[in-house]
Amino acid sequence: MPPAAFSTIPTLETQRLTLRAFSLEDIPVYRREFEKESVQRYLGGVLILKDDTKDAQNWLRNINDRLLKQKLVFTWLITQRSNVSESVGRIDIGGFTNKKVAEVSYYIWEKYWGNGFAAEALKRVVDFGFNDLKLERIQAVLDVRNTASEKVLVKAGFEKEGLLRKYPLGKGVSDVFMFATVR
Repeated sequence: MPPAAFSTIPTLETQRLTLRAFSLEDIPVYRREFEKESVQRYLGGVLILKDDTKDAQNWLRNINDRLLKQKLVFTWLITQRSNVSESVGRIDIGGFTNKKVAEVSYYIWEKYWGNGFAAEALKRVVDFGFNDLKLERIQAVLDVRNTASEKVLVKAGFEKEGLLRKYPLGKGVSDVFMFATVR
């Protein structure tokens, strides 16, 4: 993985989307959408930001600076190109292993489900992972009940590799499917 790739969160674009770094102005909508039960259903109880400016600023420092410079994760806000101030969701690539393997995760706000935004953003992040980070494998795990996300992964070119029972997911454990795409 080229060290220069971890200097800043790059802005990535697709035909309809812009993936960009989060800003403080994005946090209220992000919190409101991310904490919805429909978005959280298959995440295993992940931590939600407090309604506090100091907490938000700390989170932004982590995702836009500290975690990036430690080469742990890239986190993007997904927006439509026609309105980069309105968020559609979030996408991450991280958990780098041996500088050759990474894991992706994504969350699309419920009002944007069914528009193909998740697969479009995922394809762009996979392209970034293979071409810019020089990864050999990109994987994703998903709760076996999350059939919509399974369709997204297949549409983005991932293949189902198997079932992992009682796998750590969020704050709990769940049966998950492992999906991956390789260079």
